[in-house]
Amino acid sequence: MSLGHNEALWSLDLKCALVGAGVRYPQEVYDAVADWARIEPPSNPYACNCLILPGEVAVHLHANESSRFSLRLEMQKTWLFEAETPVAEVTFPTASSYYQQKTSAGHPFGSIAVLEGRSTLAFFYLWSCEYIKANETCSFCFQVMADQAGFNLPSPSMSEVAEIIKWSIENAGVREVQLTAGSLFSSPTECRRYADLLRTIDQQVGLDRIKSEIYCYLTAPKKPTDVDQILEAGAARVGHDLHVWNPSLHARFAPGHARHVTRAGQLRALEHVAEKFGPNKAFSAFVAGLEPLEDMIEGAEYLASRGIVPAFSVWMPTPGSVTTDSKPPGLDYYRQARREFARLYKTYQLNPPGLPAGSHVSICRDIFRNMDAILAQ
Repeated sequence: MSLGHNEALWSLDLKCALVGAGVRYPQEVYDAVADWARIEPPSNPYACNCLILPGEVAVHLHANESSRFSLRLEMQKTWLFEAETPVAEVTFPTASSYYQQKTSAGHPFGSIAVLEGRSTLAFFYLWSCEYIKANETCSFCFQVMADQAGFNLPSPSMSEVAEIIKWSIENAGVREVQLTAGSLFSSPTECRRYADLLRTIDQQVGLDRIKSEIYCYLTAPKKPTDVDQILEAGAARVGHDLHVWNPSLHARFAPGHARHVTRAGQLRALEHVAEKFGPNKAFSAFVAGLEPLEDMIEGAEYLASRGIVPAFSVWMPTPGSVTTDSKPPGLDYYRQARREFARLYKTYQLNPPGLPAGSHVSICRDIFRNMDAILAQ
């Protein structure tokens, strides 16, 4: 892999490779940048670290001692190597004291939400997932793995969520907020909680202070109109993630959703939002690499043609996950996929969520920013 004619497109190739393979990340690199970079030491396997690649492309820094990629110091700069070949000078987000903060109830900020890229705040544990009770959880969900590992993560109060957002806007340069919680068997309750939370954030912080957008990932409700209250309370958009389009793989990787929500139910909810609130108000992520390319593209086309944004996350194999019996696909898979997603965004005038140097594993905003260059290849 080498730097090609278009730096940004090369970085997209590299992002897909790094998410799948991880990086060898020595202590000496951490020691060299720790005084200015937002980074946790390599001894912390649960850190939400990231690299910034050329072209403002953020990628999750997943430590893996068997990876062919490694970080090294060269002339007081950090370089990414593939085997013995230098491939890019990289940088990191600027440090803040975010991970030293605690809420007024004493909960560490980092046990509730993480910083991604340069200016994204992602909540990953607003409340626990009830599908775990039936052993029907999504196979790649960090929240569930944290529960099973006994981390005992807190479910914050709505006031604590607002407190974290306010501090992060004022002290960590946050411009975008993602809200994610566990699936509840009662979809009306889940939708109501999100709406109440958005109203609390507006009262205590002001939704207008979030300069980009705030959006919610939630379980598709059985009654599609239940989600209306979330958008009416101020969410910029909502996401009901399908993860995969292939029905049999959907049942394998997301058994709770397949059984209790069903793919038809998810599509019904997504289509309702698009029909009532317009295009770009609903989105659904596919985990690229979990299914044959033609299946994912078929699903993305179905959504895009209805004004629903198909989002593109890169599969990161996780120890202990049922997905680890497979290997990430080759680079051609991701190149073809990103070209098809770029085509869909342009054809249907879709605008995926995210910021430059934003999400660590989603690549949809990176595709959107480089749409014309991708289509010109």
